[in-house]
Order: sequence, then C-alpha cells, then structure tokens
Amino acid sequence: MRQRLLGLVLAVAALPLAAFAQEPSVDQGRRLYGSYCARCHGLNMVTPGAAFFDLRTLTPAEQDRFERSVTQGLRAMPAWGAILKPADVQALWLYVMAGK
Repeated sequence: MRQRLLGLVLAVAALPLAAFAQEPSVDQGRRLYGSYCARCHGLNMVTPGAAFFDLRTLTPAEQDRFERSVTQGLRAMPAWGAILKPADVQALWLYVMAGK
C-alpha cells in the first residue's frame, strides 16, 4: 500500500505544470477584466466615455484583433503580453463575448 502511494505521488510530481492548468473560463475572464481592463473600459464593459473603445461592439470574427490589441497594445491601450498568459487573454475574450 505504502509503495503504491509513493508511486502515485512520484507520478503526479512528474507531470508538467500545464497538466494542472484550468481551461480559460468566463469567470476567470471576469476576474482578469476587473483587475486589468475595467479601469479604462468600465465596469461590466460599460465604457465611461468616448475616449475608450467599447468592447461590446466586438464581433466573434474580431478575436485576432482583440488578442493582438491586448498583447501588443494599440494607441493608448497598454501592451499586456508580458503580464497576461495566452490562457488569460482567452479568458478575457470569453468574458467579452459573454457580455454581449
């Protein structure tokens, strides 16, 4: 029994960290949005003024544009690519699409 448990522990320890990563979700995107995006794009994506892009106008076909803007920045938009992981950007996209 003890040897079997030790074998299981060693097998789990050998797994890459990616095996424990969760799939991007709307809830994760909501949390990330609150931390990184709401300041400019408004609570619940209700833009506080015309100075900021209204994310609610994005269509599903604009996912590449969204990801590029988030990771590389665009005009006044800062580049978040060094801070957010690809899965984080995916979660943000899911949140934006769910809020339409």
